[in-house]
Amino acid sequence: MIVAILGDVHGNREALEAVLTAAAREDAEGFWFLGDLVGYNPDPDYCVAEVLSRASHAVRGNHDKAVTGLLSVRWFNPMAREAVRWTRRTARADTLRSVEGLPEGPQRPLPGFVLCHGTPWDEDEYLIGETAVVEAFRWMRNDGKARVCFHGHTHRPLCCRLRGGPERPEALPGEGLVAFEPGCLYLVNPGSVGQPRDGNPKASFGILDTDRLTYRTLRVAYAVQETMRKIEAAGLPRELAWRLSGGA
Repeated sequence: MIVAILGDVHGNREALEAVLTAAAREDAEGFWFLGDLVGYNPDPDYCVAEVLSRASHAVRGNHDKAVTGLLSVRWFNPMAREAVRWTRRTARADTLRSVEGLPEGPQRPLPGFVLCHGTPWDEDEYLIGETAVVEAFRWMRNDGKARVCFHGHTHRPLCCRLRGGPERPEALPGEGLVAFEPGCLYLVNPGSVGQPRDGNPKASFGILDTDRLTYRTLRVAYAVQETMRKIEAAGLPRELAWRLSGGA
């Protein structure tokens, strides 16, 4: 089965439409979602409906929790706080109910695969840096069943492998084909659909082949200027528009 792995859509309709078109070209039969349907961008209703109508498995993100009152915005930066409050005011009631119903991670869509937003042990923690990567692989070894952990939250694509024995984790090519080898563990972040932060403004998502056990990260151009225009027209912080143009 070909599965599209999506994360951090953040209400960006134009990016999501481009990703769904690209996923169709890849013959994606399934969708797994890694959290944060809402926040930052101006189309929460569309994005929630489109993703949840397709996703067989999904987890919630910190912005999903904040919009529905399950997480305080106290620690959010001012732009993120304003976007959360804007979404609360403008999203439809059924949209907010759908977001509130998203399950906590980790979820296990198939044997060997784990989905989470932040880390497997804390859905709000960022999996950044060698220490966090080592801890994540330790969690997977202790779990005994997880072979590939898909996560989001950082908005940056990542693929790391840990072979058996004492070897250190190794980074794999960001956009090349990765074949999941027997006896190895993998951490994979497909990047962000709606707000990339790796200096590349193109929407980012992943394609998993569950039969061949291969994975690729794909980048897709979308109508960034239109999303920027809509952000400003909606009265959201202007900085949210600017950062899209530079993938920041």
